[in-house]
Amino acid sequence: KEIKIGNKVSANRFAVLPMEGCDSNTDGSPSDLVKERYRKLARGGYGVIWWEANAIIAEGRANELQMMLTASNRSKFAELVKEVNDISMEVNGFKPINILQMTHSGRYCRPEGHIARPLVPQHDPYLDKAGNEIIVTDEYLDSLVERYVQTALLAKEVGFDGVDVKSCHRYLMSEVLASHTRPGKYGGSFENRTRLLLDSIRAVRKAVGDALSVDYSKT
Repeated sequence: KEIKIGNKVSANRFAVLPMEGCDSNTDGSPSDLVKERYRKLARGGYGVIWWEANAIIAEGRANELQMMLTASNRSKFAELVKEVNDISMEVNGFKPINILQMTHSGRYCRPEGHIARPLVPQHDPYLDKAGNEIIVTDEYLDSLVERYVQTALLAKEVGFDGVDVKSCHRYLMSEVLASHTRPGKYGGSFENRTRLLLDSIRAVRKAVGDALSVDYSKT
C-alpha cells in the first residue's frame, strides 16, 4: 500500500534503514562492495532506501572508509543512484525513495587509520574515554550549517529524494542537543541546545526548496 512521506509517495511501507558498511572508497565514493549492496537492496522491493550515514566533512568521519559525497566524486554517486532506480523499475515496477543520511560523528570520529580523534561539544565523565577529546568552538559549530547545506545540494544534484540530518546515537548533533553544561550559544537552555539542528534544517530546506524531503533522525 502506498504511503506519503513528506512531498513524496512511497510505493509501499517497506524501508531499508541506514546501516553503515564502512566499506566505501577512501575518497568516500561507493566501492564495488557498496555498489553491490545497493543493487541487492534495489532488487528487494523496498519503497524507501535510506542510504547509510554520509559524512558532511572529512574530520567528521567515523571511519576512513565511511561514505562521503563530495563535489569531486558526485558523478559516482549519480551513477549508483540511477542504477538503483533502474534496477528497481525493472524488477519491481517502481522507483524507490532514496534518502541520504548526513552525519558528523563527533565523539566517534576516526577519520584516518582507525585512530580516535573525538570532537565533542562538552566533556562527559561517563563518555570521555579516549583522553584526547577536543571541545569544538561555537565558530566550528556555526560552520557545520553550511556543510549540511552543501551536502544536501549535492544530494539533490545526484538524484536523491530526501536528506536526513542524523541527530541520534551520541554523534555530534545528538550531543549538542544534550549540552546542558556547555557555555555560549549552543549550550544550557533548550533554545541553545536545539539551535544547531534547527538552523541546519532550516538552511537546508531554504537551499533545496521542494526538491528534497528534509527530516532528522532521532532514534
